[in-house]
Amino acid sequence: MASCKVVQKRNKVTEVTIAGELDIYCAMEFYQQHIKPLKIQQSLTLKLAKLSDIDTAGVQILIMLIKAAKQQQSPYQIDSISSALAQYSKTFQLERYFDPTPLEEAK
Repeated sequence: MASCKVVQKRNKVTEVTIAGELDIYCAMEFYQQHIKPLKIQQSLTLKLAKLSDIDTAGVQILIMLIKAAKQQQSPYQIDSISSALAQYSKTFQLERYFDPTPLEEAK
């Protein structure tokens, strides 16, 4: 199962680091344990460089996290992504979600 580390920084940034395997076998438990209770401060930074494996269920969890930031009108940025996520993102044309970018204003 994937691990999740959440750091609430003094500058009002919620930094979320996700590592390991995020797939259908752990997606629901991961969502319930880490994503659902998450409180985003003024902005969100995602660090995804240590994701070793991901499938459609894992990608859905990440997109739900991004949408949660947008719903809270919090800008977000993808700090880094793993090669597994980059490959999945390219294959299914999801670069708009997972391209490492500067803070994106919620729309």
